[in-house]
Amino acid sequence: MGAFMRARTAIFRLDMTRWSSLAAVMISLAVAASAVAHPRADAAPTTPDTAVTVTGGPIQGRHTDGIVHYLGVPFAAPATGEHRFAPPQPAVPWTQVRPAIAHGPQCPQSSPLPIDVALQESSEDCLSIDIYVPQHAATTALPVMVWFYGGAFVLGSNAQYDSPARLVREGKVIVAIPNYRVGPFGFLALPELADSNGGIAGTYGTLDQQAALRWTRDNAAVFGGDPGNVTIFGESAGGMSVCTQLASPLARGLFDKAIIESGSCARSPLQPPSKDLAYQRSADYAAGLGCTDPLTRQHCLRTLPADALLDSPTTALTSMAVGWSPVLDGVVVTTEPEQALAAGAAHDTPLIVGSNADEGATFLALLDYARGTTPTAAEYQNWARQLFGDNSTQVLDRYPPSRFPTPAAAKERVITDGFFACPALFTTEAARRGGAQVWQYRFNDAPLGRNPLLPGAFHGAEVPYVFSGLMGVHIPLPPPADRLSQRIQQSWAQFAHTGDPVTPDFTPWPTTAGSTLELSSDHIAVADSFAHQHHCDLWSGIRHIG
Repeated sequence: MGAFMRARTAIFRLDMTRWSSLAAVMISLAVAASAVAHPRADAAPTTPDTAVTVTGGPIQGRHTDGIVHYLGVPFAAPATGEHRFAPPQPAVPWTQVRPAIAHGPQCPQSSPLPIDVALQESSEDCLSIDIYVPQHAATTALPVMVWFYGGAFVLGSNAQYDSPARLVREGKVIVAIPNYRVGPFGFLALPELADSNGGIAGTYGTLDQQAALRWTRDNAAVFGGDPGNVTIFGESAGGMSVCTQLASPLARGLFDKAIIESGSCARSPLQPPSKDLAYQRSADYAAGLGCTDPLTRQHCLRTLPADALLDSPTTALTSMAVGWSPVLDGVVVTTEPEQALAAGAAHDTPLIVGSNADEGATFLALLDYARGTTPTAAEYQNWARQLFGDNSTQVLDRYPPSRFPTPAAAKERVITDGFFACPALFTTEAARRGGAQVWQYRFNDAPLGRNPLLPGAFHGAEVPYVFSGLMGVHIPLPPPADRLSQRIQQSWAQFAHTGDPVTPDFTPWPTTAGSTLELSSDHIAVADSFAHQHHCDLWSGIRHIG
């Protein structure tokens, strides 16, 4: 983390002495950045009782934080050569006991920041899964929770979420976190790829997640888990990943419950594009790399070095408009998630759906402040016109810069309301129309206070309340926030056990229309003003955001 912290100090020129470590963790977490502290292979001795045999061969984990970690376990083969831009293949088996005590490499991706920061090894041999198991498993089979990381489908790795220790230890759940391919590696869509993959195109990252879910189902019992009680959960693009699995017919039977954190199934720029749009985007991307001929384009792209495939502005997070995401290929993803929910895709799948009160702060930090700019009124209005097109007049009428302390504050509200809060509400409404039972929350805690970089409950702020450590760093929440963290973990774990997140601390939590559970360190209560506060009447008339 040292190089990363020095870089952040240089970029933001802020007084980092009070909260620099946590700020770096938070902002990296929010976009699933690639700066990760590696555990050394000899960091802790293994003991015989951590050895198990899984699909592929025997592995041995290690005891840490009162749980057992099994890290870097292959669930699929390297996605190289003819397997690049193709569905994942079974892992290559091994016979000797494999140490499972260090994270595997992340899948290839660009730096999340204007400077090139990549402290974690990248490789196309990245399809591994980390498993966290209670040290003293109950006599009954334990529920399994599978986490999908965020990062706008261009960033992220399982190594960033390397300590769900308290959730696992006190919640008596198993947490599994797989890597999945991102950017063009996960979502390139071209007609020739569809022809060679049985119609599959632009959903390889989604299939990686499904391969990990099948691996989890097949191996849960080895770790003391119940293969028939699996909860999927994720944040940001991880939340949209949950939505995509709900919409995928190939995922049926692979999970039983779902938690969507700040990554809605409705009106999101991360929602699956049509094949035609995805084909055009991918053709433009390929042409930018010199692969222009449809007859040779597939071979051209598969023979380029991985680093060359990242030599495109589309592989970096540079705006709220997203270039890579799962595609409506008609095989893996057949329906937009919002429509799938309304049609009953989750009628027998209990859901938790939530958003944070100040989501937009993260994107101002990453897309403006980190690049040395602060929005002016003119820049804010131009941004809105570019992003919302024919709907920009409506947006600017509702969010004029004159009504806010600064143009940046207006931009933050537009991002919070239009990209996260109201889409979360629309997700809940669609799921309920389809017969699902849904609990909606809003996270209001400000882990960094009202600092100038990441104020309020920014995008990703709730994740350190679910995980005990991120990127190898323990998250030092103050006592009131830590109590809220414990309550969230208890609720999420109970949901995994029973399908009901209502605990004594989260009572009442109704599933009626318009109700949200408001979560903060000093106040937990039910409210019915969510739609009004976030101007969802406006956003309900805008069918596509971003």
